[in-house]
Amino acid sequence: MLTRRAVCLALAVAGLSLTWGPRPAFGLDSADALRDLARSPDFRVRVSAAVAIGHTRPLGARAALETALGDKHPAVRIAAANALAELGDPLAVAALARRSGSETSASVKAQMQSAIQQLQRGVTADQGSARRGLGPSVRYVVRLGPMRNSTNIRGDEMRSVLHDATRSRARALKGAAVVADGDSTLLSQASGRRLPVITLEGSLTQLAESAVTGGIQVQAHVEFLVRRGQILKGTLTGGATTYGTTPTVSDLGRRRLQDDAVDGAVESALRGADQGLIVAGL
Repeated sequence: MLTRRAVCLALAVAGLSLTWGPRPAFGLDSADALRDLARSPDFRVRVSAAVAIGHTRPLGARAALETALGDKHPAVRIAAANALAELGDPLAVAALARRSGSETSASVKAQMQSAIQQLQRGVTADQGSARRGLGPSVRYVVRLGPMRNSTNIRGDEMRSVLHDATRSRARALKGAAVVADGDSTLLSQASGRRLPVITLEGSLTQLAESAVTGGIQVQAHVEFLVRRGQILKGTLTGGATTYGTTPTVSDLGRRRLQDDAVDGAVESALRGADQGLIVAGL
């Protein structure tokens, strides 16, 4: 039975900034792209970094890109909005809507609204064709099963956060296609090609807030049951901690800390799980 305990990750909810560049962003590793997005004085480098982050999806990508929506240069804001759409994480809709409301550039506002529409449909630029059929590179199908919130915090709302985070992170798994439980068209295609269908049943097992020096922290833990048919093939677990840098936090700030902690926990559980899920499908 495959069992994998992912490392606890610390996610900062502080702002990074963002990316086109004198050097090609796709030659950067994730750390370089995040650093350039946060620190480069050249807006072209920040644009290039945003593009790279959208493609490589490093840990902290959504938080970095959301912060870049407030960059002083409109080209960076456009690149950040486009990268968030490519990232495919529905949790970014709130930040895009918030920034769109105060955006003064018509072209930037249009890109933000386009990104919101794509995320609300669950379709990104490179996922549109995938929705019409399973691509030739697909080796297995991940079906999203029931998602449970086993805490007493935010009820069904947090269950939806877990579901959206799982869908977003599972899309990044190499060789995988993600389908909803009732998507008979793609499931039928998978059956015709004899592709294994792996079901992930998720549970948010912990969401706890505590005071730390100078601020607060929120810890989240998740567990996934990995099934093929009715057979339990293993478990995936992960945890993450987010930090607020002030002793008091608004209700909106607390929700973002909670959402990002759950997203980070899901990312840690699914990181590197590609081969294990393929084995589970045998």
